[in-house]
Amino acid sequence: MLGGNDMSPLQITLIILIVLVVVTAMITYFVRNNYYSQINELDQEKNDVLKKAPYEELEEVSELNITGQSYEVRKNLEKKWQDIESIKYPKLENHLFDAEQATDRYRLPESKKSQDAAKAAIQEINADIQDLKEALVGLIEREQANLEKIDQIKKRYHEVRKSLLAYSFSFGPASESFEQKLSKMENDFTNFSEFTVSGDHEEANKIVENLRKNIQETEEQMDAIPPLLEKVDEDYGKQLLDLREGYEELIDHGYLFPEDTILDDIETLKEDQQTIYTYIRDLKLEKASEAIDTLADNIDDLYEKMEKEIATKPLVHNLAEDTKRGIYYLQDENRRLNHAINRLSQSYVLIHNEPSILARLESQVKECRADFDKFNEHLVEQSVPYSIVYDALEATFNQLENLNDEHNKVSKYLENYRQEELDIKDDMLDMEQSMYEMKRYLENERLPGLPKDYLELFFSTSNRIESLSEELSRSKIQLIEIRKIHKMCQEDVAQLEEMTKEVVRQVELLERTSQRLYRYKDSHKGILETIRYSESLFTEDYDFDTALRLVREKLENVDPGAYDKVVENYEKENVQEI
Repeated sequence: MLGGNDMSPLQITLIILIVLVVVTAMITYFVRNNYYSQINELDQEKNDVLKKAPYEELEEVSELNITGQSYEVRKNLEKKWQDIESIKYPKLENHLFDAEQATDRYRLPESKKSQDAAKAAIQEINADIQDLKEALVGLIEREQANLEKIDQIKKRYHEVRKSLLAYSFSFGPASESFEQKLSKMENDFTNFSEFTVSGDHEEANKIVENLRKNIQETEEQMDAIPPLLEKVDEDYGKQLLDLREGYEELIDHGYLFPEDTILDDIETLKEDQQTIYTYIRDLKLEKASEAIDTLADNIDDLYEKMEKEIATKPLVHNLAEDTKRGIYYLQDENRRLNHAINRLSQSYVLIHNEPSILARLESQVKECRADFDKFNEHLVEQSVPYSIVYDALEATFNQLENLNDEHNKVSKYLENYRQEELDIKDDMLDMEQSMYEMKRYLENERLPGLPKDYLELFFSTSNRIESLSEELSRSKIQLIEIRKIHKMCQEDVAQLEEMTKEVVRQVELLERTSQRLYRYKDSHKGILETIRYSESLFTEDYDFDTALRLVREKLENVDPGAYDKVVENYEKENVQEI
């Protein structure tokens, strides 16, 4: 190894310990010095705060000739300063001393705690001194500030007094209340002077603030009252008079009103008007405004009641004429439909219970006629308010509209009997024509015969169409039964058309497949036998389906895919519709 001398583990450990001790000492030295610096900074902050102490203000306040509340305020402020000097300041000194002592003994956490307490105490003392100084200055300047404020208030007071004298009529019942308020303000001015002379500037300041609020309130009330009185006197007072005159005129012209309490309501509104005057007299302007809004709404309601009867009068006469025409029309409809039912019931079994429906409708029309006659009599005699008659006639007219809808429905039922009969007859002729065309189409194919299931369906369909024809030929037609037979005929004819197409298709494919299979008669055994057997099934048994299946399977055995080509070629060349 280099050097030639090896250090033992003990020597290495000793060196590490020495290094750690030196490093720790250095760190502790620097941290301790930093703590001393922080404590010095706090001490400097303490001195800076104490320099702000309001010694001059305290001395000036102590020389003031004050009494009453001002004197009590001075005592409280002096006590606050004594608390700072005798309690808070010593505590601050103790925190700084404890921090320094803890740092000397290397009790750094304790030092930090004391420093934090000192910092909080400095902030508290600083805030207290600032508040104390402002309060002392306020107390010193209170007299002058009060005099300046009272001077402004007196100017506003004199303006209010002049307005009240010049325009007392515009304030109505509130004039007396304003006089009382101004008189009280005069007493407050006197009290202010007495407290100021005696040196109780705090109590004088309370009077100043109270005067300021009162004069502000009085000015706002004097601005608000004339518009309120104008509404109550000019607007709503005239409207109440107009309502009474209008009501009496309408009564003279024969108008009536439902549950007529309009005169009582007008008297009640006049009482509400007096209540509003009372609120204004007592300067309860918020309540007065709310009462005015309610009065306006109630006046509008009365106008609406009267206007409704005026507007309803021409409408109710028009509605009466419309209702009368509606009744006459439905009575004619009843007679027309009764005649139609009597006529149709001789040829058809009615299936919608039309006679009972029409009897009910006829009874309801009679009820509407009775109601109409009753209210029309009231209308002629002017014994019921127009609005009530209108509502009753409107309900009757709406019922007549509903009855008319039901009459139309019955009329449609009756019209449909003959139309449905004609439609079914036309469709039956079309089905008979289809049967004939299918028969001729198969005859043209010159087939040896037809499969049994086809023949069964053909003849059963023919019989069913014949049954339908018989039902349609009866003297009194039962449409419900005819509908059932007609639907079955439609289904049978549709099925027969599909079977006809399939028969022709099988015959064509049988011939083409046999021809294609015949090509392989020399190269494959059993071809001719299969073809002959298939022909016998076709010509003797009329089993087209089995005959086609035999040649198809044989062709697929000798030439896979050939049958599909036969089908494809057939479908390209023989697209037919029956």
